[in-house]
Amino acid sequence: MVEHNMSGLKNLNAKRIYDLLIKEELIGSYGKIKFDLNGIELIVKERNVVGNIIQDWIGEWLKRNGISFEMPDNTQDFPDFFLDVNDKKNNLLEIKSFDFDRSANFDIANFQAYCRSLKTKAYRLDADYLVFGYTMNSKGDIKIENMWLKKIWEISGGSEAYPIKVQQKQGVIYNIRPIAWCAKGGQRYKCFRSKQDFVKALYDTLIKYPRTRGESKDWLKEVIRNYKEHTGKSL
Repeated sequence: MVEHNMSGLKNLNAKRIYDLLIKEELIGSYGKIKFDLNGIELIVKERNVVGNIIQDWIGEWLKRNGISFEMPDNTQDFPDFFLDVNDKKNNLLEIKSFDFDRSANFDIANFQAYCRSLKTKAYRLDADYLVFGYTMNSKGDIKIENMWLKKIWEISGGSEAYPIKVQQKQGVIYNIRPIAWCAKGGQRYKCFRSKQDFVKALYDTLIKYPRTRGESKDWLKEVIRNYKEHTGKSL
């Protein structure tokens, strides 16, 4: 783990961090991504790197504000930030970003890997997702248009193909994708109403998807049992 939990640092949950960012008026603020190599500096104008940069910025912001956290050794591992360095099952924070001029099409998680993880780490269902909507103009100016603090079931929903919206190519499911929860106007598919609805949609998708159907009969029971084991609460 990459530790930032020295004595004297503050222990804040995701809601308090979100409130501080709102108080600092991050929404509406501007920034640029600069790259400097061998004396040549340029402004990065590629949108596909913005999400990683925002995540790195959040880590630096936490340090600057004296907030305790840890990060996984592998940056691809879940979650992006452990906000409670003494309890790796609670106060888990994921950072997501998307181009506000387009739909929210980021990957929430790899579908099969996430489903497998819930059989032994069902507490991941309670993780917080701090989501940034940004825009970038032709000069590389980045503006934070909006910011949300959500649970996973509050950014995901159903679809025509499967009970949960996924990214699939040639019939193969890859990632869980968000629905347009922040879009204006009526949406055919709504966000799940609860954690229970989200888990049921995962299970129904596992059963419907030919590649996971045969091995998923007891998946829901295992997740319910594991959630109770880790949290002491019923799912």
